[in-house]
Amino acid sequence: MQIDGSVNLGLSMSESSDNIDHEKSSPSMTDDSISFKQNSEDILRSIGFRAMICFQILAYGSYSVLVHLCEKDDVIQFSSTTMNFILEFIKLTFSFCALFYFTSVTIHIYPSKKQIISWFRQSLPYSIPGILYFINNNLAVHMQVHMDPASYQILSNFKILTTAILYRLIIKHKLTRQQWFALSLLFFGGLTYSLGTLKNSSFVSKKITTGSIIMPEMYIRPFGLPMIAIYCILSGFAGVYNEWILKKHYSESLHLQNVFLYSYGTILNLFPAIFSCMIKSQTLHFFNLFHGFSFYTWLIVITQALNGLFMSVVIKHSSNIIRLFVISFSLIVTSLLSLFIFHISFNIYFFISFITMTCALSLYYSN
Repeated sequence: MQIDGSVNLGLSMSESSDNIDHEKSSPSMTDDSISFKQNSEDILRSIGFRAMICFQILAYGSYSVLVHLCEKDDVIQFSSTTMNFILEFIKLTFSFCALFYFTSVTIHIYPSKKQIISWFRQSLPYSIPGILYFINNNLAVHMQVHMDPASYQILSNFKILTTAILYRLIIKHKLTRQQWFALSLLFFGGLTYSLGTLKNSSFVSKKITTGSIIMPEMYIRPFGLPMIAIYCILSGFAGVYNEWILKKHYSESLHLQNVFLYSYGTILNLFPAIFSCMIKSQTLHFFNLFHGFSFYTWLIVITQALNGLFMSVVIKHSSNIIRLFVISFSLIVTSLLSLFIFHISFNIYFFISFITMTCALSLYYSN
């Protein structure tokens, strides 16, 4: 299937002539109305953009907490690939619908071999972030067993370090000495927290009560540290490379770009999801794909699907700096949810790291 997307911005001849006559008759009134309309659009865009940022902070902050609520006997009940397949499929479906609604597209039901090759080549650059997101999104689920939500969120701030370095290497964005100092402060703050909170035991006791899990203390298991390191490196590379692709082909419709990206995500998660389903139930049945799904799992799917769609808008029209801002502030959401849901007790390393991180972010963004 070959899709050619273009936005229809043209006016009809009657509309154009009416506008010209109106401009000639009352230029000042026209200027005022255009100015008012432009200001209204700017305000709406500003409100919409800030609403997206606020939602993303809530989505990022609640992710780890929701995954832990899906645990039973220290095991995640749902298949990570199945959840991510459904998530990617929802984003792909929305992007297809948006592409058809907001752009005029031409579909060839029986595309030629040349058209298929052309479409494949056009989508190929998006395969790299697609593969990286596939690995990272599944890793993010299994990593939750090895640390509490607040620890995950604090260590996730290492994304700022990896993203900044890759930003410098790929997009050639120069950093000041103050920003490098801020990144160093952030790194050592996270390192101190990791070493202080690391638990030698492979099992951390969790009290399960009716409808909730109580975590008496913060913890990081030894296997959690290499997992979070890989996660932050891949996340930083995927984010920076995705921004580079989106802006390199800036004239391309964002919805078309999302279709390419989410197509790879959907396909990559589909086959492991089917394999996981067959292992657990010995039969391939549609409803068996949702084995282990709960209310909290569907909440993850909905929030992360919206989060991904909003983030594509932010990255294309702004930068990964906003993404890092979201990740940083989501720690507050995670901490509050962990306190009220899991009744977790924060240790001294958490507060030291929190203060260090706040100072580092202040130094980094003030520039």
